[in-house]
Amino acid sequence: MRGVMEITKGVHLHFIQSEKFKTNKIKVRFSAPMFEKTIAGRVLTASMLETSNALYPTSQSFREKLANLYGANFSTSLSRRGLVHYLDINLSFVRDQFLSRKNVLTDEMLEFLKASLFSPLSNGDAFDAKTFEIEKKNVLTDLEAEIENHFYHAHRKLNDLFYDLSEMRIPRVGTVELVEKETAESSFSTFQKMLKEDQIDFFFIGNFNEIAVRDKIQDFHFAEREQPLELMYQQNYSNVTRENLEQREVHQSIIELAYHFSAQYGDSEHLPLIVLNGLLGGFAHSKLFVNVREKESLAYTISSNFDIFSGLLRIYAGIDRANRTKTIALINRQILDLKRGNFTDDELEQTKKMLKNSILLAQDRQNTLIERAYMSAVLGKKFLSLEAWLESLENVRKNEVIKAAQQLKLQAIYFMEGK
Repeated sequence: MRGVMEITKGVHLHFIQSEKFKTNKIKVRFSAPMFEKTIAGRVLTASMLETSNALYPTSQSFREKLANLYGANFSTSLSRRGLVHYLDINLSFVRDQFLSRKNVLTDEMLEFLKASLFSPLSNGDAFDAKTFEIEKKNVLTDLEAEIENHFYHAHRKLNDLFYDLSEMRIPRVGTVELVEKETAESSFSTFQKMLKEDQIDFFFIGNFNEIAVRDKIQDFHFAEREQPLELMYQQNYSNVTRENLEQREVHQSIIELAYHFSAQYGDSEHLPLIVLNGLLGGFAHSKLFVNVREKESLAYTISSNFDIFSGLLRIYAGIDRANRTKTIALINRQILDLKRGNFTDDELEQTKKMLKNSILLAQDRQNTLIERAYMSAVLGKKFLSLEAWLESLENVRKNEVIKAAQQLKLQAIYFMEGK
């Protein structure tokens, strides 16, 4: 069962009542347009929020308080869709029916959340300098570790080549250069802007007294807000293939290919595109895996995925440097085969079956159900219920997959040349 309540303009509560899980979960999502000038401040705010607040000013007292709430969990995460950046606060805690006293834990968790949002560790104009410097150092260490991850680096380089708009090239976690520029004042000011201007969605999954929760959140006194959020980003295809070759001290080389497509969320080509990606590189029976990795032994690892919110289908592979030309030719051959309909009915049915299983398995995760509630709220009629999605998947025909494949146009190639 799912219900939505508006607290004030731009602030909503979503309830997903469920007996399925041992824990209750609350997710608070702050959504704002992706901007170069605010991303690093948001990343550092996320870090500050999950370690301390004015009531629990040290990370030890913060963790001890959570431990006393029957081992509750409080964390933050960052993500993006199209031109929207999300900062999520995640709280999970034991359901009341496993405790002797009722409704106490939900109240305490909401109090803890309120302290984090409205009594942060600050002097009123800036985050606490000492704690901020520690968190900034941690964020920079994490970002530098990401850059050392060769696939992460290759993904970023391909994004730089593919996307025309600079905002689309910024990772959800910011960049070292942007984070280095941040101060305790600038990040705090970004946090205050979030509280005043971001669209805020509260998700409650598990067992909740909706009226009591609503009354509690109304005490947070959020002001009205209206954020123009663009989940869909679409750019024109350019008939110039963009290429970049980079040499690095790595044992295996990496090839990444970006294909442009024009289908958008909810279009008639959306589900055929999901099936197409499954046939191409989403599973162990997919063409890339079977033909490039298994038969020809050209790749140590190979996969494909696509982002319906930004018109990019990505293929990436770990290969030997000497096999670059051969691998690209064989990858393009797999796409050409899909465009020509060179795949069997059995392969099509197996792919649909795998997709069905993975979406059904995902329903056992609280986060999946929260994302579905969010997408339903923001996309309205375009959003398909689980039943409608499964039915549409079942009805995807071979000619529709061919039509979806014909949208794919190679736009960018990045090659990291190893030793």
